[in-house]
Amino acid sequence: MGLAASQARLLTITSRKSRAQFESMRMSHQKLTLSRSLTEISNEYQNSLDQTKLYYDFYGVNSTDTPLTYNLLMSPSSLNDYTPTLISNNQGQIVLSSPYAAAARAAGIPQEGLGCTPSSLMRNAFIMSLAEQGVITQGTAESICAIDYNQGAGLGGDNLVNTVTTTGSFEDLLKLLNGEGYTGNYSLNAGIMTNNGPRGVGAVYIEGNKMYNFNEAEAKGCSTGADGGSKALSEITFSDLLNPTDESNRVYLICESDDTGRFATPYSHYKGMIDVVNNVTASLGETLMSLIDGAGDAVAYANSQMQTYVSDVTRENTANLHSGYGKESNNGNVAKDAVNQDLHGHADGNRSANNFLGFVNNRRTSVVFPFVNRLEAVGAIDLTDFVRAWFTYFMQYMQGLGSAASNSLHIEWGKDDTESTFADVNTLSNYEFTFTTTTVSDSDALISNFYDTLFNQICINGWTENNQVATDSSYLKEMLQSGQMYLTSMSDDYYYYQNNYATNNFVKEVSDDAAIAAAESKYTTQKARINAKEQELDLKMKNLDTEISSLETEYEAIKKVIEDNVSKSFTRYDS
Repeated sequence: MGLAASQARLLTITSRKSRAQFESMRMSHQKLTLSRSLTEISNEYQNSLDQTKLYYDFYGVNSTDTPLTYNLLMSPSSLNDYTPTLISNNQGQIVLSSPYAAAARAAGIPQEGLGCTPSSLMRNAFIMSLAEQGVITQGTAESICAIDYNQGAGLGGDNLVNTVTTTGSFEDLLKLLNGEGYTGNYSLNAGIMTNNGPRGVGAVYIEGNKMYNFNEAEAKGCSTGADGGSKALSEITFSDLLNPTDESNRVYLICESDDTGRFATPYSHYKGMIDVVNNVTASLGETLMSLIDGAGDAVAYANSQMQTYVSDVTRENTANLHSGYGKESNNGNVAKDAVNQDLHGHADGNRSANNFLGFVNNRRTSVVFPFVNRLEAVGAIDLTDFVRAWFTYFMQYMQGLGSAASNSLHIEWGKDDTESTFADVNTLSNYEFTFTTTTVSDSDALISNFYDTLFNQICINGWTENNQVATDSSYLKEMLQSGQMYLTSMSDDYYYYQNNYATNNFVKEVSDDAAIAAAESKYTTQKARINAKEQELDLKMKNLDTEISSLETEYEAIKKVIEDNVSKSFTRYDS
């Protein structure tokens, strides 16, 4: 090979060798990149093994049926037992989506909160704005606003408010107790009869100059007279007792003597009648508790007062139960033991049960009741006045014990009723009752209580707007897991406390098996792809190494040929 040809060949080899070396270096960099990618997907796979999901498990049954979402926490349902669990930030403010935040602004709740519960007007404004924002329907909003605002919801109050209240006067109460607009118990249709005493206790109704037996319960030993008749207990209402349309219209309880015409055991007759009084006032008490807001304690007070002054009857204390009932009757045929003496009427024996707050035991029934002319021993009490006395105690409590209005009412037992000041149309002319005449359904009450609880927490703690928590559950999980947001939930004492999601009893964190399996599949696929690419690069790099080695060998051979040719040329010229 000539010198020129050798030099050309050497340049060609040099070029090919440089190209092969560059390609080998490039493939080496590719392998390095593949190695880094393999490290990344390996780390990603390792991290995915700790991947979890958050579930809401209000009932603590380890359920994984309900993923944790903002809308689940903020919407009343059986899944959360109609009890909101709230998202809060590290300042304790309630995190609200944009619709809830708009409702809070519309209601005038500042972001820093009020620190207290406001009026029902602000609550209703919040509820109606939720309807405008599409969070609830207009019908739901109207139903909630019709129910009394529960200011204690989520603040230690565990009772649902499930009534609609209105205000009214004593006259309005009488209408309700007369069956006008009230479908509950308002008449003497139960509890008026008892079998205590030798001949039992009966009841009669005096209306003007007529005396009626009750057809559900025969009044033994008392003639109705020519103008008498029969009345159903349901025809006499609590309104008739508390406000007789005429002072002469009264219900009396009577108990006649034994077959000898004598009252051998007057205390048992009196006890039998008081049992009836207790039954009637118990029925009235139940009715008032269903009609009047906050009547329960007043009923208990009235019962205790009647127990003290009227109802605690035994043989030993009967004679002294109500001092001033009168002395022994002059009519004869009445047992003269000490027990009888203080239960009689006045000393002249002409004491009538009419308008008298006590027990009357008299030989002459015509004295006990008007126009009845049978000479037989009869005991009686004026049920109308006894019930009016019970209601007076009830109203003393309702008006506030110790207040001027309460102190103006008083009962004088064992005296004419004119010496007592009853709670009636005159003494209660300025009193305003709060009636709970409408009971809402359980579902409506639960929904109302849910939003009252939510509203109270917003007012107490303040609020902040973050709509992403409602639209992106993965973001919500990230915020909770990173400690940037917390859960605020109700504890057993019915108060709300902020805590970490991991310590919240309603939230369960479990391994996300589906995500882990997907990550494993991704890792396996990507690793196989990288391994295949590496093998391909390794083969190419090996071929390049072989090519470079061959080129280097050839390069050295040609280089020697050129050197030999050059050496020969110089030798020739030297000769």
